[in-house]
Amino acid sequence: MKKYLVKAAPHIFDMEEPENGLSAAISGLEEETFLRLNHNEATVTPSPLVARAISESLNSLSLNHYPDFRSKKLRTKLSNYTGVEANCIACYSGMSTALDTLVRTYLQPGDEAITDWPAERMFKEYAVGAGARVISAKQTDSFKGNIEEITAYITSKTKLIYLPNPNSISGSIITEAGIVFLLSYAKNVLVVIDESYFEFYGLSVVDLIAKYSNLTVIRTFSKAFALAGCDVAYLLTDADNLQHINRLGYYKGPDALAQIAAEAAIDDINYTANYVHLINESKKMLSENLTRFGYDFRITPANFFLLKINDINNLTETLTENKIFINNLLGIPGFDNYVRITIGTPSQTGVLLDILAKSASGQIKSSGKKPNRIKVSKANQKELEATH
Repeated sequence: MKKYLVKAAPHIFDMEEPENGLSAAISGLEEETFLRLNHNEATVTPSPLVARAISESLNSLSLNHYPDFRSKKLRTKLSNYTGVEANCIACYSGMSTALDTLVRTYLQPGDEAITDWPAERMFKEYAVGAGARVISAKQTDSFKGNIEEITAYITSKTKLIYLPNPNSISGSIITEAGIVFLLSYAKNVLVVIDESYFEFYGLSVVDLIAKYSNLTVIRTFSKAFALAGCDVAYLLTDADNLQHINRLGYYKGPDALAQIAAEAAIDDINYTANYVHLINESKKMLSENLTRFGYDFRITPANFFLLKINDINNLTETLTENKIFINNLLGIPGFDNYVRITIGTPSQTGVLLDILAKSASGQIKSSGKKPNRIKVSKANQKELEATH
C-alpha cells in the first residue's frame, strides 16, 4: 500500500533537524562513567531535600489527579526568592515550554523577532514555528554585548526581542543600563531577558519589572539547582501580561513531582549557594592553570568557559575516550576554533585540567595510552556535602 504523508506547514522546512549525537555516544554507559560538560547542566545531583521531598510525597500525593496548574505554592516560594509578587510569576514544565508559550502569545506570521548572536537554536525554532521571521543581531565583538547594535535591527515589524544574559554560547553580557535603554527605546516590543545563569552571574533586572511593562525575565531550575532531568522554568513579568500569556500557558505548568522538587530546591538554597561557590573555585583553577598551559580561553560569568583549540577533533577524541563530553562550536561563524565546556566542581576540574595539560604537551598522543575511565558521582556528592 502506498504511503501518503500529510504535507507539513512551509515554515517547518526552514527548521533544522534535531541532533542526537550525544545520546548515541553515551548509550549503554552507566551515569558514573561519564562526565557531561556539553550542555551547561549541573555536574552534581540536586539537594538531598529534593529526593526526600519526592519520596515522602509519594505516600500522600494523589497522582491520579492533575497537578495545580497555577503552581500556587511554588510561586509563593519564588516570590520570596525573587522579590517579585506571586501574581507576576508563571511556572512551566521547562524552558522550552515557557519560550514556546511566549512566542505563540506575541508572534504571528509576518512579525519579526530579534535575538542576540550567537544564540541557542531553541528560541529561533519556536519563533519560526509561530510563523515569524527571526533576526540574529550580529555585533562587532561577539564577546561583548552592545545594545546599540542590537537596536539597529528593530523595525515596525519587531514584536519580541530575546536576549540571554549572559549569552549561552559566547558568555557576553548586557548591562542593566543597556537593558533600560532598550526597554525605553522599544516600548511596544516585548523584551525577554533570559536569566538562566542568574545564580552564577549574580546580577538580575527583575527590579525593572515594576517600572517597565514590556519586560519579561525568564529563568530555569536546570542549571544551578541541578534539576535538568525534572526541569521547571518560570517567567516574571507585569501581571497584566500574564492575563494574555496564561491563555496559552495555563495547562503547561510543571507536573506534581517537578513542583515538589523545585520547592525543595528553593528551601535548601544554601546547597545551591555552596555549589555556586565550588564553581567559582573551579574558575580560579581554570584561569591559573590554562594560562600556565598556554591555552587561549574565556571564563564566562555563567557556569562554562570557552577554549580556543587548533585541533578540535583531537581534543574531542581524547576527552571522549575519557568519557568526558564537551560542546564543539564548529559551524558558528567566528567560533570555529572554540569548544564550550561546562565548569564542574574542583575535583572534576582537576581531572579535566590533567587531560588538558597532557594534551597541550603532547603526552597523550605520544604515549599511545588510553586515559583511564573516571567515576565522578560519589566524589562530587561528597565534595558538595563537605561544604554544606
